[in-house]
Amino acid sequence: MAACGSAPVSAPAVSALALRQDAPPRAALLAAAETEWSFFDRQQIDMRGEVLSAPRLGLLEDEGEAVQRVGMYWQSVGKSFTGADTQQAWSAAFISYLMQAAGISSDDFLPSDVHFNYLSYLKARQSLPAPLFVLRPAATEPIAPGDLICAPRDTNQAATLDDIRPGLPGHCDLVYEIHPERGWAGVIGGNVFNSVSESLIPIDANARLLPLARRPWFVVAKNLMP
Repeated sequence: MAACGSAPVSAPAVSALALRQDAPPRAALLAAAETEWSFFDRQQIDMRGEVLSAPRLGLLEDEGEAVQRVGMYWQSVGKSFTGADTQQAWSAAFISYLMQAAGISSDDFLPSDVHFNYLSYLKARQSLPAPLFVLRPAATEPIAPGDLICAPRDTNQAATLDDIRPGLPGHCDLVYEIHPERGWAGVIGGNVFNSVSESLIPIDANARLLPLARRPWFVVAKNLMP
C-alpha cells in the first residue's frame, strides 16, 4: 500500500475507534516480545538519566544461539542476514517478527526492515476501514502496552506525522509495561545495544512520553487489538 503523500493525516479520537475483535489478542504480541527478551536474558537499558546505565546485561547479537535468533527476525522480512552481520540494523526486522509471531496479518502491518516503511503503510492503512494501528502525536497521546513508539535518527528530522515517508532512518520500540505513578515505562526493542533490550524511559503521570534527547519520540502507533 502506498503512503498518503502530502495529505494531512486523518486523526479521529482513539476512544472513538472500535477495537478489532477479529484481530489476535494484544496479549499475544506482548507475549511474543517477552519470549524474545527472555531469550536474550532480559537486558535492560536505563535511559532516564543523563548517563545511560544497564541494570541488567544480556546476550549479544553475535553470541551463541543469538546469531540464528537474529537470523529468524531477518527471515520475517525476506532477508538472509544473521546476528553475525553486526553492521546490519535489525530493529525493524525484530518488530516485524513480533507482529508475525502474534498472528497479525500483513494487511494490518506490512513487515519491513525499515521502520519508516511500515509507519508509512500504517499511515495509509488507518484511513481505510478497521485499522489495527492508528498513528498519533507522541507529545499528547498516552501510551499503553502493545503500542509502538517511534523516533527519527541520523539525518532524519521527522517531527510530525506528515513527515513520515518510506526509507527514512528511525527506531521503534514496543511498549511492554507502564508505571505512570512512578514516572517510567519499559519498552522492548531489537538491536538496542546489540541485543533485545527493555529500555526504561520517562513518562508523566498521564502515561505520556517525556522529552528524551537520545530518543526524540514523535509518534505513537496506538494498538487497537482486543
